[in-house]
Amino acid sequence: MNNQVVPAALRNRYLESFPSKGESLSAALQALEMTFHAEQVRALRDLAHKLAGSAGMYGFDDLGLLAREIVRAIDTGAPISVIGGYTRQLVGHLQKAPVKLSG
Repeated sequence: MNNQVVPAALRNRYLESFPSKGESLSAALQALEMTFHAEQVRALRDLAHKLAGSAGMYGFDDLGLLAREIVRAIDTGAPISVIGGYTRQLVGHLQKAPVKLSG
């Protein structure tokens, strides 16, 4: 499904969720950086995995790609610095997204 199939109202509702998605990702990363336990790794991976699955459906392919990079980094045992870098980049994109789309 691409962004031309999803009505603007649904895409705008999805956009409205970006601040909370960014906050959740930031909190999960902070918890992971404080105590690198399997539970924190799983929490961040789950958030990124959900975003990777939904972002493309709403036409936010760049967000989906970044979210998939987080999942891949976790799955391949990348250092926390790499996981954190991708996560901070994704949170930055979520924060910079437009408030509302037209059309």
